[in-house]
Amino acid sequence: MRFYFFFIVWIFSFGTFAQIEGTWSGDIELPTGNLPFVVHITQENGKLKATADSPQQGAFGIKLDSVHFENDVLYFDQNQMMMSYEGTLHKDKTITGSFKQSGFIFPLNFKNEAYVLNRPQHPEPPFDYHTEEVKFTNSKAKIKLAGTLSIPNGKGPFPALVLVTGSCPQDRDETVFGHKPFLVIADFLTKNGYAVLRYDDRGVNASEGDFETATTYDFADDAGAALDYLKTLKSIDSKKIGLLGHSEGGMVTQILAATRNDIEFIISLAGPGISIDQVMVSQKRTIESKMGVPESHLGLNDKIFAGIYAIMKKDISSEAIETEIRAFLNSEETYKSISEKELKPIIDLAHDQWFRTFIKYNPNAYFPKIKTKVLAMNGEKDVQVLAKENLQGWKDGLTHNPNVTIKSYPGLNHSFQPATTGMPNEYATIETTIAPEVLEDILAWLNEYVNQ
Repeated sequence: MRFYFFFIVWIFSFGTFAQIEGTWSGDIELPTGNLPFVVHITQENGKLKATADSPQQGAFGIKLDSVHFENDVLYFDQNQMMMSYEGTLHKDKTITGSFKQSGFIFPLNFKNEAYVLNRPQHPEPPFDYHTEEVKFTNSKAKIKLAGTLSIPNGKGPFPALVLVTGSCPQDRDETVFGHKPFLVIADFLTKNGYAVLRYDDRGVNASEGDFETATTYDFADDAGAALDYLKTLKSIDSKKIGLLGHSEGGMVTQILAATRNDIEFIISLAGPGISIDQVMVSQKRTIESKMGVPESHLGLNDKIFAGIYAIMKKDISSEAIETEIRAFLNSEETYKSISEKELKPIIDLAHDQWFRTFIKYNPNAYFPKIKTKVLAMNGEKDVQVLAKENLQGWKDGLTHNPNVTIKSYPGLNHSFQPATTGMPNEYATIETTIAPEVLEDILAWLNEYVNQ
């Protein structure tokens, strides 16, 4: 939602504006630690404009409602976030001041410089292998998807992997919080003899299609089209092609491995091994517990959301689901007075085709049909797809398959980073993109079971 504000602006010289234009970076000094904050200030037609970033929270381009600079004092605010700032510009091009939000005040001092996320694992060109921009067609959806194919040096044909991203619109590198895990994985595996195709999700960057109307099964069709494309290339060993999927991408690997007989292997990074409604309830409980929610409330929330998800799984219209959810919550004393504002996110999910499909998903519908080689991995600090119960789900569901390897990593989170709490708000603060031992284990498994 956009908000438009009209305000009177004092007329200053462009020279005065020049002092404050540019990028300013600093840290909000919170009791729990520093939180980087960046402001980009420009002028247009004699008026200052600005956007803000909170890099560690994955928030970029936040439009500030008003920006003023007078007598060396900078002021800006963002009404929807109940946020404002006031600081003084000094001769050394620093600003000292206070950040205010929801009645709280914290020190925030700026320097006139860009904020750079330290991501030491990111590979930089020139690369010691061949890369090319490619496009391939999902004939069913009538869309073209764009990606990067990396091919080892030397004589092929080479075994190959298709990388499949997790939930939410993702680019080919699965970029999040400045991390590019698929770039890191592709670089590592290509250097070690494996071709890798990674691509932008439909509707993202150079890929065609509409992400918002797509479901997990549509994403499986996209990944299947990537497999078909690789099979047409002389540089690729068509008998040694597989998939690596992260999170929801792990679901895609299950669907394709169960419905196609030309997939040599699948690798799941934090892919669910139990039904999604169970995953969601356990995820909610774990995160809320780490946030300090009392046990009595956790139990009630488990009951309520299990009931909501059960309603959402029904094969009825979105309108009927909304009606049932409202009646269900009204029958619970604690929730009967819930406001429309609090209820809206739940009702929105009831009308979201992707979520309606997602919440019904159960890997046990696919496990019995998976005969290919499988590597399933999870971090034990993962609070989104819990390692113990989900890896047990993979193990139990694939008892008929002798070619299954299960690996669990103490201390790693959902993104396979070394973590303290495993909570999502920690992801951006960790410099490691993916733990090196995970990369080494993937390579060792591929060398043993695929590229023999």
